Amino acid sequence: MKARPRVLVASWAGSSTAQRLLDGARESARAHDVEWDIEVLPHPQTDTMRLALESGDTDGVITSFSAPAILESLRGSSMPAVFLRFDADDPPLAGRKRLSVLRLDFAAAGRAAARHFLDFGGFRSFAFVEATRDPGWSVSRGDAFGRAVEAAGQPFFRFSAAGGIYQASVAHRSELSELGAWLQSLPRPVAVFAASDERARDTILACREAGLDVPRAVSVLGVNNDEFTCRHVFPNLSSVALDQMSLGRAAAAELHRLLRGARPVRRGRPVPVAGVAARASTAPPSPGGRLVGAAWEWIERHACEGAGAADVARALRASRSLLDLRFRELGGGTVLDALTDRRLREVKRLLRETGDRIESICGEAGFRDASGLRRLFRRRFGCSMREWRKRAKGEGRRSAPLSVGG
Repeated sequence: MKARPRVLVASWAGSSTAQRLLDGARESARAHDVEWDIEVLPHPQTDTMRLALESGDTDGVITSFSAPAILESLRGSSMPAVFLRFDADDPPLAGRKRLSVLRLDFAAAGRAAARHFLDFGGFRSFAFVEATRDPGWSVSRGDAFGRAVEAAGQPFFRFSAAGGIYQASVAHRSELSELGAWLQSLPRPVAVFAASDERARDTILACREAGLDVPRAVSVLGVNNDEFTCRHVFPNLSSVALDQMSLGRAAAAELHRLLRGARPVRRGRPVPVAGVAARASTAPPSPGGRLVGAAWEWIERHACEGAGAADVARALRASRSLLDLRFRELGGGTVLDALTDRRLREVKRLLRETGDRIESICGEAGFRDASGLRRLFRRRFGCSMREWRKRAKGEGRRSAPLSVGG
C-alpha cells in the first residue's frame, strides 16, 4: 500500500452536510496516524466511479450511492469499501469480500423533532411530510416522530407524495397545491416535521400558496441543517442537525480496518443528532394560538351539545370579537365556523356508523333545524345526507375484510 492511500468518497458533496462527513473522515484518518488523499465523487456518475476503480490508483472507497450501476462497479472490484446504507436491506453485492455495510438508522432525528415541538407545547396537531417516494431514511424519521408524538397523547398526521419526483429541486406546483390543501385541513396551530430541508422548504412554499402563516399557524422543521437551503427560504428554516462528522469518522475508521486486512462487518448504526438549529420557521404558539387551541378543545367537547359562539367566549373569559380575530389570524375562519365544522363531522360519523333518522342525527349533532342542516350539508359536500350515507356505507362494506366460515 502506498504511503498516502488514495480514498474515493462517493457522496452528495454539494451540501454542507456532506462536507461535515468528509471532515469526519479526514479527522479519523489523522487519528490513526495516516494521511489520505481523498477524491470526492459528488454525484452518482457511473463512468467516473468505474474509471477510478479500474485505474489502480484507488486504495479504498466510502460510498452512499445505491444506484445499480454504481453497485455493479463495486462488484467488479476487490478493493476495501464501506457502504453507507440508508435502509434496512443489504445491497445486492453484500456477499462480496472486503465490503463493510453500515445500515444507518435515522430515528434519532424524528425523536429530536418531536421533543423540540413538544417542549414548546400548545400545538393542536403534529404532522410529518414524507420525502417523495418515501425512501428508507424518510420512513425511519417519520415513524420515530409519529411514535413520540402519539406517546405524548397528541394527534399525528402524515402527508404522502408517492407520485412525486424524488428529491426534485423544487416540488411541482400541483404537489404544492395538494400539500397546501392538506395543511389547511389540519387542526391549527400545527407542528410540521419534514423528511429533509428540501421538503421543509416545499412545506413553507405550500403554506404561502395556501395563505397559512409560518410559524403562527404552521411551524415547520426540516432535517440536515443545510445552510444554503435553510437561509434562502423565508422565513428561515429551522432544522435538525445530524452529527455527520461522527458518521464520517465511523466510516473512515471501518475503512482503515479493512485496509489493514480486517474482516468486513454488517451492522446497524444510529445517526446521532447534534442539536436543533432553531430559526424563524419554528416558534412556540403565540398567546393567540394558545387561545385558539383552548377554544378548539372546548368546541370538541361541547359543540354537539348545542353550544354557541357566546358560550365558547364565556368559557374562555374572552370576547367574541377577540376569538374571531385570533381564529382568522390562523386561517381558521370564525368561532361559529369551528362550531359548525365540529357538528358536521359528528353528522358524518352518525350517518356512517348508525341507522338513525336525519331528524335524530340533527339533534345529536347539536343542530336545531333539520331542514337547515340538509341545505347546509348539500351546500358543503355537494350531495344529500341520504346519498352521502349510502356511499359511505358502501365504501365501508368494500373495505371490510372477508369473513370465513359460518
